[in-house]
Amino acid sequence: MTNEPRERSAGPRKRRAVTARLKGRSSGTAALVLLAALCGTAAADKGASPAQLRRHIDAQVGGIQKLMVPARDEDLPQPRLANGSPDPFFQTTETKRYLGKQLFHDPIRTARILPNFGGVLATRQTASCGSCHLGESASKSGTLLNFAVGGEGRHYTDAAGNFIPRRRPRTDNLPRLRNAALFPGDALVDELPTLTDIYEFAVGSPARGRKLPDPGRLLRTGRLDALDSVARNAPGVIGAAFNNRLLLGGFAGEPDASPGGLNPFGHPAQESVALLLLDAHRMLEFLSAELQQIAVYRKLFRDAFPEEAALAPNCTPLTPPAPGSCDALINDITVLRATATFLRATVTRNTPWDRFLAGSNDALTEGQRRGARLFFTAADKGGAGCYTCHSGPMLNKQVNDPDVAGVGRFVEENFYNLGLGDHPLQALNRVARNDPNFRDDGRREITGRDSDAFKFRVVTLRQLKDARFFFHSGAFSSVKEVVRYFNAGVPQDAQAAAAGTLTSRFTFPRGPGTPRGLGLSDQQIDDLADFIENGLYDSAFVHFDPKSSTQMFQLSERDVTYSKYRPDLAALGAVDGRPASGRPQDNDDALSRRDMGLEFLDVTAQAQASPVNAEDRGTRREVVYRISNNGTSVIDTHLLLIARGLPRDIRLENGSGVTSSGDPYRRVFLRDGVLLPGQSIVERLVFKRSSAGKPVNYNLVLLSGQGNP
Repeated sequence: MTNEPRERSAGPRKRRAVTARLKGRSSGTAALVLLAALCGTAAADKGASPAQLRRHIDAQVGGIQKLMVPARDEDLPQPRLANGSPDPFFQTTETKRYLGKQLFHDPIRTARILPNFGGVLATRQTASCGSCHLGESASKSGTLLNFAVGGEGRHYTDAAGNFIPRRRPRTDNLPRLRNAALFPGDALVDELPTLTDIYEFAVGSPARGRKLPDPGRLLRTGRLDALDSVARNAPGVIGAAFNNRLLLGGFAGEPDASPGGLNPFGHPAQESVALLLLDAHRMLEFLSAELQQIAVYRKLFRDAFPEEAALAPNCTPLTPPAPGSCDALINDITVLRATATFLRATVTRNTPWDRFLAGSNDALTEGQRRGARLFFTAADKGGAGCYTCHSGPMLNKQVNDPDVAGVGRFVEENFYNLGLGDHPLQALNRVARNDPNFRDDGRREITGRDSDAFKFRVVTLRQLKDARFFFHSGAFSSVKEVVRYFNAGVPQDAQAAAAGTLTSRFTFPRGPGTPRGLGLSDQQIDDLADFIENGLYDSAFVHFDPKSSTQMFQLSERDVTYSKYRPDLAALGAVDGRPASGRPQDNDDALSRRDMGLEFLDVTAQAQASPVNAEDRGTRREVVYRISNNGTSVIDTHLLLIARGLPRDIRLENGSGVTSSGDPYRRVFLRDGVLLPGQSIVERLVFKRSSAGKPVNYNLVLLSGQGNP
């Protein structure tokens, strides 16, 4: 026997279903016509009028209405019966969407921690789908390395109020594992990427990527080791309803009969991805028992699944469940169905672009209109030709894709080799396989076809202003970098370029015999990036706006202020501001709780504060402190300098707020969100007193955390 590593996306072995089977020209004078003809080129350069641009786009896509987002969630693409009505099993309802959103952001679900595969019990129920899919990061992780279970932290803000996502391997003295060279420091380290399994195969077993009738004993798996991380850039969720394949290689929605397929229930992409990710991210077969114990969830499942509720009459919100009494209602299948409904309903509707399509002439700036013109003009006609791959309401479909209930029929046409290298975490696969030449070959892993090597799925361009990292490799960190890459048309990676699958849409988009790339000027690159970044951006996706038809991706005020909006859930114990389980949203580790302002860490003993200067200027007293991190671990997030016990008639003039106990404090924004061991900062406190010479007495206390203590 030999041990042959095999990478395939996460998923359970085939099993039978546990329930039932889990869409004018206005007239003008001859002079005006002549003038338009003479000035056509100038108009294209300066930006066509809104009406002209709409007519141009309409002609390119075969009807501008094809780009408009349905106003109601129930009108978004969903599986339908032969008569055109929604299939009840998959139908989008508000009760399912709301439940799915709660589940997506609730860390109680990550209960599948198995020490025999390297799992660390201290990380149980600390992460969620929302760990790597943040509303503030375009429903992506916003970091190059994305960690769920085994990670810590969520984000910090700088002095300018910028949101900076931050999640890293846990550092709170947990056991250190293998591959410490990749993750230095006193932290959990990863053994295998989440989507990698290593089985015990017989000699002569089929090549990687082929399905085996009996793959043998599972030896090691990234699905159950200490650190949950995927060796690809976390894909966004926006527009999931409009694709018939999800995940960057198209694994979700792929038929089970495909060499790399794993779709035992024959589900569409949305339910398929929800099932696969239950297994990938420490949830499958373990989460139901946790959810069944929570009265709020029992109520939400009964609301969302009335047919299943009828099969579980004794599973009620007011009665603690007897063993097995909730199994027909709260199980992996109903969980994935609710989650899939939330994914289908994740769209943006109120970008400047959407308002422009609806007829608002001022919605896009002149530069953004020039960018839109480039976007919707073929490359061989002087444009960028983006629309040929990025069409449809979510700009993630081929422009000529025959429409089927909004989803489109094309599959393979949505995957392209753009000459990109690997994500950094693929280094773990090379180590595990003892193969320095191992590569992530994208779509080929799923289909087994050499003609699909290094092809990855076309994704939406909405909300990319917040995405921070782009492509499956995360190789680019701004929209403008991506535009410049397409403009040059030069592949980044030699092996991907030599695979025979590199698309001419990237290398020679203007046609055979033309120079490489798009040939855009710097101004055109700026205009195109401006349109993509700002014209396709919807602030309501990030910040709750009760007047917007775009729903905030994170749990919003309306979602979790139960005392006001859902008193029925409040009566069952729902805690305002938190998911249905009562845990923090997304992550429940100590650093994340500090990032979210839910708790604070006293670092007074670690961060020695020494006064280096003090001056009295009449009624003002200024004290300058040198604050040094004398410990062996970093001090995270914000540092709060609290003047505890300060007399009430003395004011901290440069204070940032007052604690719940009435003590004033000054907030210090740490560079890069940390004060490293051995580092020092200098900070000044300015006090205002009623009379000169009056003593200013207080105890200086230092806390780490965001929000108000």
